[in-house]
Amino acid sequence: MENDLKDVQNSDGHVVVVGGGQAAAAVVRTLRAEGHRGGITMLSAERFGPYERPPLSKGVLLGTKVPADTVLLGAEHLAELEVAVHYGVTAQRIDRTNRLVYLDNGQSIGYDRLVIATGGRPRRLKLPGNATGEIAYLRTIDDALALRERMTRATRVLVLGGGWIGLETACCARELGLEVTLVEACTRLCERAVPPVVSDILLSRHRANGVDVRLATQIHGLNLVDGGTLRAAIGTEELEFDLVIAGVGMVANDELAAHAGMPCANGILCDAAGRTVDPDIFACGDVAAFTHPAGPASPARLESWDNAERQGAACALALLGKEASYSGLPWFWSEQGDTNLQILGYPEPLCIPVVRPQGGRLIFFWLKEGLIDAAICVDAPAEMLVIKRLVQKRVAVEAAQLCDPLLSLKSLLQSIPATDVVASG
Repeated sequence: MENDLKDVQNSDGHVVVVGGGQAAAAVVRTLRAEGHRGGITMLSAERFGPYERPPLSKGVLLGTKVPADTVLLGAEHLAELEVAVHYGVTAQRIDRTNRLVYLDNGQSIGYDRLVIATGGRPRRLKLPGNATGEIAYLRTIDDALALRERMTRATRVLVLGGGWIGLETACCARELGLEVTLVEACTRLCERAVPPVVSDILLSRHRANGVDVRLATQIHGLNLVDGGTLRAAIGTEELEFDLVIAGVGMVANDELAAHAGMPCANGILCDAAGRTVDPDIFACGDVAAFTHPAGPASPARLESWDNAERQGAACALALLGKEASYSGLPWFWSEQGDTNLQILGYPEPLCIPVVRPQGGRLIFFWLKEGLIDAAICVDAPAEMLVIKRLVQKRVAVEAAQLCDPLLSLKSLLQSIPATDVVASG
């Protein structure tokens, strides 16, 4: 829905949400659910949304899903919520004194409360050679559609980066019948997110799937040669590809806040509910850097579906002056071909986990003072649901119980009294 940009004056005030992704959707839904009667304006730099991003590196890339399948709030729902959405506009500057947001179309919009949910963008590579501009990245629907079209014309694909985007993209390319080489500069896959034992599982599965995985290897140059072929200098070799895809991290879109004089450090510094140094400005989702109640002591961004949803809701409550809690453990999942991997909490890579075999599936637990502090499930999504409940109810467990495949995790939930209930991860 398109409205003229203008300040909306009423007793509840006008909320402007900069961003049109999942965190932004969670904010506007929660505002209305909690009784906010004032105006809500959403500013989306994209032509489509709000939508969720996980399907982009899976179903949309494979062609089993279309952009409409990713929609979180359709036009009718936005109309019901009375949210004015403006597509294809970018916020360029915030005037905090006069509470104005200046846009790239020359207009400005006033706010009583402002939410910055601008997410991030792929980290771009600069390589020696003449073909840096040929590298494909995946972040938006347009990126996914363009990459899928390029895959239909390719035979040999080079994936740069052994993180979640790189691995999921490599799986899609293999499912589409393409030859795939994956280059990772670190000594193992997903090194910053999972312990070595899980990295080894991922490596084994991707190699069994036909991906030529090269660890501790870097690309030194990329050139476009005759016929549109891309020649890459990898390690000590020069190899040719039809398509090069990079998934080497994300850069926070925090410039809007930084230019307004707000503290930023790889994201907008805020608390867990999105409160910033400015009482009228909040941040949430991939752009927010905060100290998670269950995480490390230093502020960090959480790039996940779960965080966008939960922090967006907490941000809306904080904005309304209501009690806004953000507790429990963070949750993340990745689908890589036939592999379903889920992470709960902050697994400590230097601590040896408790391992539970589960009929071909694997579960890893990290315990702290008799409670589950973190868990990783490989091909065990149903078990993760139970684990979340064990964490939620603070059920005391022993390593011997978790190691016993004959002992049902559900029985632990049913047989041990639950105390001190907290919010689920």
